[in-house]
Amino acid sequence: MGSAQRVIEDDPAAGREYTLVVAVANPVNVQQLMRTAVDLVRDRDGQIRVTSVVHKHVTSPFMLFSDDRIREEYADDQRAVLDEAVALAADAAVPVRRSLVVGSDVSDAVLSAVEDADADALLLGWQHRPRPSDVVLGTTVDSVVRRAPCDVYVERIGTTADGVDDVLLPTDGGPHVEAAAALAGAVARANDAGVRVVSYVDPEAGAADREAAGERVREATALIADVPVDADVREAAAVAETIVSAAADFDLVVLGATRERRLRRRVVGSVAQTVGQRAAPPIVIAKRRSEGSLLRRALGRWG
Repeated sequence: MGSAQRVIEDDPAAGREYTLVVAVANPVNVQQLMRTAVDLVRDRDGQIRVTSVVHKHVTSPFMLFSDDRIREEYADDQRAVLDEAVALAADAAVPVRRSLVVGSDVSDAVLSAVEDADADALLLGWQHRPRPSDVVLGTTVDSVVRRAPCDVYVERIGTTADGVDDVLLPTDGGPHVEAAAALAGAVARANDAGVRVVSYVDPEAGAADREAAGERVREATALIADVPVDADVREAAAVAETIVSAAADFDLVVLGATRERRLRRRVVGSVAQTVGQRAAPPIVIAKRRSEGSLLRRALGRWG
């Protein structure tokens, strides 16, 4: 059975070129997500659109109610979450708009908000807990990350830092490093912090592999401007475990979704998943929009 969604509140855009959609649901997590959102959007001179979903089954008569009735009787909790998110962005002098969506499928509703806003990026929270083996970050988050027609930032919820002095940016190259470097640089500039860019090679790696790792570090470093950057190539027999250990010395870890051969792990890759689950400081996993998503987005505009 198909999903259904309807926008019941939607503020007009602020007219900025860069738009970040922030999906919010739990008031406990709003401050953490908005802090990241404000740093990224302020760096891009953009705007934030905070979106919350009132979830109801597709067969529910709720979908037939008027917008006014939904707002008055059923959406108080989600409107309160939106109010807090808007207030936090406004206090930081960042343009912010809001959308309240009622939907039978949360991932479809979030993606609808992203497409309606013609968003450049999406930020959403992820809370680690044991899951079935075919679910990586959560059924809703997995679906959104796979299908989003924009860059996606997934922040692990529940771990925060008092301040940010040092950001760790591990890189294995690939398409997602640009999105990761954009966030690492934005957070560092907002907090007068430094960034450590590091790529890992096997201890038995030859000269060609070491040179390739050095090139990955140079490419990532070139994407970060106006902050101190410490770049290095290091040896590691187990990359994920090494990053988890190194992360303890940093206030934030930003890493691109790692490449992976196994189809079911292509949401973010096993290295990113392991680091996201086990590293001590706050973690954000960045995934650049896929070429397929870009094509769908372009075709949608033509349509």
